[in-house]
Amino acid sequence: MYGDWLVARDKFKDLLDFSDTAVKTFLNYVENGKFVPCTFIGPKDHWIESIKYSFQGEIGYTIWGTAEKTSISGILSRYQTVYFKNTETGYSPNSDKILVSILRMIDSGVIGFGVVTDVNVDALRNFKGWREINRLWLLRFRIKIFWVHKSIREGSDTSKWVGEEYELKGFQQGNICYKEREDPKYDELANNLKDFILSKKDEIKPTLDFYLNLFKDKQLPFSPQGIVCNKNSPIAVDDLYIPQNSLDVILKALSKTNVLLVGPPGTGKTALALRVVRSLAGSSDCYEITTANSLWFRRNLIGGESIKEGSVIWKSGLFIHAYVNAARVKEGNYYVIIDEINRADIDKAFGELITIFSSSSPEEWSIPNALIEEIKSYKNNIDETAREFIEIYENLRKQGKENEPLKKIRVIGTMNLVDARNLFYVGDALARRFVAIYFDYPENTEDLDKFLSRYSLSEVEKAKVRDLVKYLREKFNSVEKDRLIKFNISPASLKTALDIYSSLNNRRIEDFIEILKSTLGTLNQDNLNNFNKLIKEWKEKDATGEPV
Repeated sequence: MYGDWLVARDKFKDLLDFSDTAVKTFLNYVENGKFVPCTFIGPKDHWIESIKYSFQGEIGYTIWGTAEKTSISGILSRYQTVYFKNTETGYSPNSDKILVSILRMIDSGVIGFGVVTDVNVDALRNFKGWREINRLWLLRFRIKIFWVHKSIREGSDTSKWVGEEYELKGFQQGNICYKEREDPKYDELANNLKDFILSKKDEIKPTLDFYLNLFKDKQLPFSPQGIVCNKNSPIAVDDLYIPQNSLDVILKALSKTNVLLVGPPGTGKTALALRVVRSLAGSSDCYEITTANSLWFRRNLIGGESIKEGSVIWKSGLFIHAYVNAARVKEGNYYVIIDEINRADIDKAFGELITIFSSSSPEEWSIPNALIEEIKSYKNNIDETAREFIEIYENLRKQGKENEPLKKIRVIGTMNLVDARNLFYVGDALARRFVAIYFDYPENTEDLDKFLSRYSLSEVEKAKVRDLVKYLREKFNSVEKDRLIKFNISPASLKTALDIYSSLNNRRIEDFIEILKSTLGTLNQDNLNNFNKLIKEWKEKDATGEPV
């Protein structure tokens, strides 16, 4: 129904919630006499359909209507008097008082009460549950229900729905909202309604809980089908070199928390992250990938003020997008891959995210109220994702599930340990939110032996390449052993070099050396000089008799 697309204005959001705050707010209006009483009465068959609307149409809201001319004009007038405040340019919402309606079933009694939220004049359509024979229900109004009779809450058999006999002194038999100061019995009927409501105060929260539970069986409008993100297909890693047992650890960790893949470039971190996510999720709707950089601020990760077409707006960041997408996930998790995470200034970019991700367990993550209020303070000056985020959040908050999308988010970060001049320190606060898996350069030729089986090279070529790579790695290890940031021949550069080399028609080991040099992934002159030096030493020590 169209009410699913509406959100409460700030002045009324506490009243229109389904929480203890809503109960407290409603009773505060009643106890302090800040309400105008209404009475709505009709036959049982009409009320049955209207109450069903509160189950299946807009949960927690019923509708009623009137056909009498004086009733229509009176209700419209009271609504404007109570809820509208005159301004210089027109009207603004007024929350000083509310319209409180008593719901009465003919020959049965009082079946409920609630707050009139809006009125609708409609000459074109009728509510399908009401008969129109001698009268037309041209005015409809919605009521947020705060109490409904126990027979309705506890039984689906409408034949057993009854009201409560209660003498409503001063109330007329009709659809009326009473006028303050002009009705001689106004004080009597207002006090009478107040007494009745307070007699039911202990049943208000059970009524709201009853409607809140109905949300569990109702699919939300922003996710009519839901996305399935649990394909769990086999992960192909035959062409990757990864630490022993690391894949199993990553998969187990992702079922519970986030994963950080740490190591030098070219060791397969990003490739593995993508393959894991694609195999687990099975759909591009289930993940996103981005590369961090030194210009990242809180705005890039959470969101914040931005300029669009000359106007200031609130623009959503990476994790607001992730929350919206995760809310659509029916089965499985939503994955966010942040490549080279330590290229971002961690304090500057990740500070508030650490607050949201309060621990390594998604079960403990939550959206700060301050963030919700910040976005709402921009009113209509927010981007479409932020608008959707607020809608989803508020819908889920009614069910006490506003943090559920966070529980479906998994972050896979990759962190390079090289080129320290362009990297930032990742502190313990962020590191504790991840399970860290460490990658390193192979010490020998484990990866090469795996790769060579994929290429049609002669045994002589394979032996020569194997000897070269083993020599280079051993020597680089000894040269680099005392350095904080180390360099060596990575599996990625080796695989790329083999791809190119194996495609040549006339191959010599010298060709492989030149290709390998071009795929090292470094422009650091010290690394290149060491490579040239080691190649020269290897050639000099070669005693196989084969040309190099």
